[in-house]
Amino acid sequence: MTTKTYFVVQAFVKTGRRLVSGQTTQERTAEEAKSKAARLADSSRYVGAVAFEQVADDETGETMEEPRLLFKAGDVPADFSEE
Repeated sequence: MTTKTYFVVQAFVKTGRRLVSGQTTQERTAEEAKSKAARLADSSRYVGAVAFEQVADDETGETMEEPRLLFKAGDVPADFSEE
């Protein structure tokens, strides 16, 4: 089993009073993910963004551990608020 670390950026938009997923991208490094999340959260298009790292089995895609929050800014769902 080979594991791989993925660095994911998730942006959020507001639809009425609800926060919904906007753009999701995968970056090569933690620093790139944090930087992109900061740019997205600061843009007028999104109300917030997070960057997190996820370790998964490279062959099956099965996650090996809970995601680790690297960065958050702006309005994000409650799931990310207590990190």
